[in-house]
Amino acid sequence: MAYTISSIANNTYSMLNFAANNGTSLFGSQSSQKSDSISTMWNNYANSQNSSSGLTALNVYNVKSSAAEVLNSYDSAKKEFNTEYKSTMDDLSKAVKSVNSTNFEVGEDALTKTTSTTTDKDGKTTTTTKLNMSDDLKTAVKNVQNLVDKYNDAIDLFKGSESLSNRMKNMSTMFSDTKYRSENYASIGITVGKDGALSVDEEKLADAIVSSPDKVSRIIGKEGLAGKAESHMQIANSQQDKLFPSVSSMFGSQLKTAQAYTGTGLLSMSHYANVGNLFSMYF
Repeated sequence: MAYTISSIANNTYSMLNFAANNGTSLFGSQSSQKSDSISTMWNNYANSQNSSSGLTALNVYNVKSSAAEVLNSYDSAKKEFNTEYKSTMDDLSKAVKSVNSTNFEVGEDALTKTTSTTTDKDGKTTTTTKLNMSDDLKTAVKNVQNLVDKYNDAIDLFKGSESLSNRMKNMSTMFSDTKYRSENYASIGITVGKDGALSVDEEKLADAIVSSPDKVSRIIGKEGLAGKAESHMQIANSQQDKLFPSVSSMFGSQLKTAQAYTGTGLLSMSHYANVGNLFSMYF
């Protein structure tokens, strides 16, 4: 139980580096200002060790203030994640419902193609193809594209935060696990990237919907990507309150100890010339 100002400051400073190295913005637009505050907290302790007067009440107050700022930043980061999480899951849920209600039986005449060739001044010719889709086909393609986009958003959400906790990393792995069906996706114009993200070739998808609507429904619908997304969301939602790491696991128990040991009660004891001596009396 021998917590020291050194361990408190060092742990807090390490957390700042941890967040920066893993792309986590704990401080939003004020990161520079709060970073300076934490650096000051560390420097105040270091300077006190070289001072003949030892650890002063001002040093202790600075630790208290900096610890409070870090905790406030933690609360802000957690709130920001939860807001983004809810938005991402809500959007994905709506996309799943749209795909599940989509009628892929659009008819053989739902798609026609018009090609045109142009020649530039250097004699180079370019051929372009224009897709002419029926309203039903446009809706089907749009709903599939929207599902892919929202699923990719979920991948990005967890991958960007996977270093924060093991649960978050597990969610990232779960949502990114699309490669095992990559051949099925490719057969209807959907490509799986290295990170598990999906991309749609509109022309190939439209062709697949027209020629093999049952196949597309199976790969994209309740038995396919939409069902996969829904199952993943259920698991994620069941663990939502535990996804973002607790303050103690993120910063260490020393941060709370810093607040307890540097409360107003200690600061009011001005007759102690060296607050460090008080710590020594109890630990």
